Amino acid sequence: MKKLLRLIQRVLPSNAAEGRIGSIELNLWLGQLVGLPLVGLKPETALQKLCIIAVGYPVVFAVWYYVFLELYDLYLNWHDLDAMTQNLILSFTHVAFLIKFCNICYRYGTLKRILQKLGEITRRCVLSERQLEAFQRAELKNKLANLTYFHLVLVPGILSVVYILIAPEEFAGNRFPYRAQMPHFLPHIVQSLYKGLAVGILALETTSIDFLNISVMGQMCMHLQVLSLAFEKLHDSSDVDAYSWLVATVKYHCELILLRQQVERIFNLAVMLQFVSSVVIVAMTAFQVIVIGDGSKSSTIMNLMLCCVLCQLFMYCYFGNEVHEHSKSLSSAAFGCNWYSLDRRCKRTLLVFMINADRLFLFTAGGFMGLTLPSFTYIISKSYSIVAVLRQMYSRS
Repeated sequence: MKKLLRLIQRVLPSNAAEGRIGSIELNLWLGQLVGLPLVGLKPETALQKLCIIAVGYPVVFAVWYYVFLELYDLYLNWHDLDAMTQNLILSFTHVAFLIKFCNICYRYGTLKRILQKLGEITRRCVLSERQLEAFQRAELKNKLANLTYFHLVLVPGILSVVYILIAPEEFAGNRFPYRAQMPHFLPHIVQSLYKGLAVGILALETTSIDFLNISVMGQMCMHLQVLSLAFEKLHDSSDVDAYSWLVATVKYHCELILLRQQVERIFNLAVMLQFVSSVVIVAMTAFQVIVIGDGSKSSTIMNLMLCCVLCQLFMYCYFGNEVHEHSKSLSSAAFGCNWYSLDRRCKRTLLVFMINADRLFLFTAGGFMGLTLPSFTYIISKSYSIVAVLRQMYSRS
């Protein structure tokens, strides 16, 4: 574990004393690498900002136009169940990505302040050896999850480009994942490259936007652990001014509550859209796997696509569930300190903290569904119901 931690630390190293959060910087760097013009959210030189903007905006406009071509193909094939389900799998994903990207742009200032605040409270509150260990372990988990998710999506993206170049006759513009009505005046090789690159880049950009939200949830989870460990200072009250320490702890908790509310306001509607569309996407993908599960190149990509969508949902629910579970331990951590040796003023402050800690942290999808592991199983069950209906309709057609 220590060797792995040292290895991961070489990739955009994290430093609690400087308030540097390497996991968020890694995600932003991967997003910029695939064309997302997210500038100013991490330390960058003027030349780096110029390069990000010069490359990012043409890429964004190119993939937006490709989404328009997908939606036009959906309009032309609305009467064909097989063609429609093939199109909807990626069209829903891409439209959800565009809405999430617009949401990030609209809330850019607030998001920047949230990331700066996370760095500031990390520098101020991660102090003891055990808190530093919790910070490093959280960074290790977040970076590994980010890299795993990114490469899981990268594999079908690369395979899609390779397959359409070596066997274009198997796709020919009317097979998943390339259901898009292309302009006929473009040369065939240009159409193939545009389809392959657009689908791959859109998938990787979706990954980066998703994990930006997940990374912030991971940081909230880490700070809840750090907050629980803070009460270890009170086991020997002679080493610290207990009242001042408790007041600082209560303020720390209030800052986390405010941050959770701000993150919820930025992402909850976008996550709700993602969850609603994911029910349809998982169902449509599973339906296509059943229909064309013949070992073809399109079928292989379809199977990988289903894994990516399930991983996307699981990441949201897992990290949201971690925040919820760690928030449950705050009251017990406060009660476990040496409270009986404190004076009356300290006991009153500790009681205020414990009452506030009973309000658990829960990220939601639009305020309707909590991001927890039971929510993940609920979505899978609903998707299966849709698959059953589609199979029945397909068998009758």
